[in-house]
Amino acid sequence: MDAIKTVNLSKSYNNTLVLKQLNLNVKKGEVYGFIGKNGAGKTTTINLILSLILKDSGQVFINEEEIKFSDLAFKKLIGYVPDVPVFPSYMCAKDYLRFTLDIFDLGDSMVNQKTEEILEFVSLPNSTKKISSYSRGMKQRLAIAQALIHDPEIIIMDEPTSALDPIGRNDVMNIIYKLRGSKTIFYSTHILDDVERVCDRIGLLDDGNLIVQDTVDNIQKNFFSNKFYIETKNEPKFVLKKIAKINQVQNAVKENHGIVCYLEENTDENTLLKKLMEMDENIVEFRRVKTSLEDVFIRLTNEKTT
Repeated sequence: MDAIKTVNLSKSYNNTLVLKQLNLNVKKGEVYGFIGKNGAGKTTTINLILSLILKDSGQVFINEEEIKFSDLAFKKLIGYVPDVPVFPSYMCAKDYLRFTLDIFDLGDSMVNQKTEEILEFVSLPNSTKKISSYSRGMKQRLAIAQALIHDPEIIIMDEPTSALDPIGRNDVMNIIYKLRGSKTIFYSTHILDDVERVCDRIGLLDDGNLIVQDTVDNIQKNFFSNKFYIETKNEPKFVLKKIAKINQVQNAVKENHGIVCYLEENTDENTLLKKLMEMDENIVEFRRVKTSLEDVFIRLTNEKTT
């Protein structure tokens, strides 16, 4: 079952098309990383899913039911974490969560217990300090707490770690990891290490187009898996000059004590080995390198824009 689905979703600003017939699907219970460069259309997509802005065309489905701009009921199924959360500075965390519960009209029963459980979950226990004194990381964890307070099925996050230091990023990613399987999580980001750590699937958006949508493993396996590390007994700078002249080799660079390069698609690695042997290179190490998500991201978006 798809928790979130878009069909030919498009949006333009000032006659410029920024989202182009987007077709994505987020499965119930999965962590979906929505990645792309700044300006790719990630926040626009989120705003359309949340009915915060009007679409030009296309459809949005939540739990396989089409939603309209004026619909309110579906929003109770969603918790939203903006990239820069804003809070009343005079409140403490407990006061703010109680205020949020009042908005959802969830009543007074077990309010204290519920707020304490949520604050414990996001590592803000016994926090009576005013929000004005919170660090950026604490505010982000409080934003996640308010998104969880009404126990939604779906959590949507817009760049939840983009402005955080490494410790703050790790705190947020640990929360996402703990939520895996119990909630559907859709979050946008351009921090690819985070995606590889927690996501079940990803969608890569570039210039308003969804280029690829799959699991991280499948993307790494199916896209640009022809990356190799070569080390010989010769100096790398001399080996690099030789390898760069091989027609089937692309983007050869020096790395550590050897050379990293790509082979053209459908080129067998034995072709490269044979060429090296013909050059009288004494090979110390020759291995396929696991393609990182960053490799895929850079090469796909560069190919798209060149």
